[in-house]
Amino acid sequence: MKIRLLFAVKILAAIFVSLIVLLRLEIIGSPMQNMSFRYSDKQIIKQFINSGQKPQLKYHAFNDRTIRYLVRKNRPGLPTVVFIHGAPGSLSDYSRYFGNEALFAKANLISVDRLGYGYSGFGKSETSIRLQGKAIHSIIRNECENSEIILVGHSYGGPVAIQMAMDFGDGYKAVILLAPALDPGHEKKIMLARLPAYQPIRWLTPPALRVAADEKNTHVAELKKMLGRYDLIKIPVCHIHGTSDSLVPYENVAFSRRTISPKWLETISLENVDHFLPWSHYDLVVDKILEIASGHGLSSEQVGNGNFSYTN
Repeated sequence: MKIRLLFAVKILAAIFVSLIVLLRLEIIGSPMQNMSFRYSDKQIIKQFINSGQKPQLKYHAFNDRTIRYLVRKNRPGLPTVVFIHGAPGSLSDYSRYFGNEALFAKANLISVDRLGYGYSGFGKSETSIRLQGKAIHSIIRNECENSEIILVGHSYGGPVAIQMAMDFGDGYKAVILLAPALDPGHEKKIMLARLPAYQPIRWLTPPALRVAADEKNTHVAELKKMLGRYDLIKIPVCHIHGTSDSLVPYENVAFSRRTISPKWLETISLENVDHFLPWSHYDLVVDKILEIASGHGLSSEQVGNGNFSYTN
């Protein structure tokens, strides 16, 4: 009897590990190796002490939540770049950008743990894209008086950035979308993402993956709420996407072209490139941010019909 029980436990453990691996492969929005997809305050501070930079970790109250964010301020009057991570992920996904002195010379920098991730109510899902955007906007109001805002959203962070442009765009300068999951008609159906809704699998699933699965399972419905509101976008948007994206289909580029006015939209297609653009195309992202922050790109006069293709 004991042998059979032990064997059953081993089988269940093997199935669970397999499910977690598959979930990581299918819904991951960050290549971070840590299964919690987050680093503690102490770990982050140590990282920047070693590099000589001095960003600050702060906590901000929003509704019944506390949101953690990283900020590195240069001086008043500069644009502020606000980085929004995918699912799962955390503010640490953009740590490398905080060490870029050329970028810091032209902009203040903020990276946020989205609701449910990092240290912003870790493991407590918030599937409303609109509430995710409102939470980040509340930090912007607190930190960025008299500063033009450049939003940078990767993967699931892309629709959050677009929702913010719809709701609060008058105070923003531009949006940069990195492989954004915008199109409800091309959202990948992943059966394994449904499993964390059921016990005991939910209890066994790491919190960051559980939150990511909850977002995945409600994402189409949330995206449909945004349909019909794209005409509210009155600021420049740059959509960058790899043609070989295995997680968020390249068809999202066509969706952007259908829904965002060509007056405001620039698209950049990266041939034979996959999903992880903040890491794989760091230089391109920095160059685009600098272009906008310096006032040399993405004005309404310059954007119209800007469609570009690059070979990796």
